[in-house]
Amino acid sequence: MAVLYADTSAVTRAYFADEEDHQILNELLLLGDTAVVTSALTRVEFASAVAAAHRGHRITNPDGVLGNFDTECGARGRFVLLGLDASTILPLARELVSQHPLRTLDAIHLATALTRAVALAGGDDVAMVTRDDRQAAAAKACGLRVL
Repeated sequence: MAVLYADTSAVTRAYFADEEDHQILNELLLLGDTAVVTSALTRVEFASAVAAAHRGHRITNPDGVLGNFDTECGARGRFVLLGLDASTILPLARELVSQHPLRTLDAIHLATALTRAVALAGGDDVAMVTRDDRQAAAAKACGLRVL
């Protein structure tokens, strides 16, 4: 099964209509038919983005946005949250920040894609969906397709 690994940068843009690439990411991540996975960290990062958007008066109903996201992370939702296996993901993330100009959470996302998402795909294609240029470059260097 082909798998899309969605970084929080892409998830956020899929939800916020005023973000660049909103329509493309909304269709790909929320309306598409390809399996979408992300790290459990996305729940925290997304909540932070929603709170910032509310403080900046970009959205009026943060609880509604978070509720919609939580529904999409549920049993019948679009997103599968991948847990953090610290013994596998953190050493790889450390290696990634040594080799690429990545921020910490971006490296953890990429390490999760390279381990958990690749294992879940069972040999099928895994594509990294991100809007972070440095993360995209690192994902490509590690052999992932980037959307």
